[in-house]
Amino acid sequence: MELDNLLMAFVPSAVVAAIAYLLLDRFLKAESKRHILEIKKESIKVTIPVRLQAFERVILLLERIDAAQVVKRIITPDMTSGQLKLKAIAEIRNEFNHNITQQIYISAASWEKVVKAKDDAIKLISITGTQIPDNTNAVEFSKKVLGVNEELEISNAEAIDFIKREIRKIF
Repeated sequence: MELDNLLMAFVPSAVVAAIAYLLLDRFLKAESKRHILEIKKESIKVTIPVRLQAFERVILLLERIDAAQVVKRIITPDMTSGQLKLKAIAEIRNEFNHNITQQIYISAASWEKVVKAKDDAIKLISITGTQIPDNTNAVEFSKKVLGVNEELEISNAEAIDFIKREIRKIF
């Protein structure tokens, strides 16, 4: 008889405790998911503008490290081809180094395109530098850079298009 009374008291309270546990567990899991979603939502509000700005800076970088653009931008009338070559290569490296942290915000594939564009620009200037003596007028060197650039069809357009496609995937 005592066992029956004990069971009659214990079984309902065990059922109530189990139901309470399950309900509380489900509620806490739902709250946790809601909290995580809220944090992600707030994070997106911050990171999207930062990423967009990084994409803008990377595209500007690609425009600024284009070999033909660099040569046009830095040439002065009294320069020799050797001086222009060295200054152009330094300018490309400086631009790249100044924007190197942007790789945090873009995909590895996009950053590889940026690195390739930088390497191609330096290679173009170096190859052109081997074809013209260092003491030649810088204007001749710049004409040669433009000619070799057209001849080899070196352009940052592919990298820029790749990055634009990545931006479209995000937005």
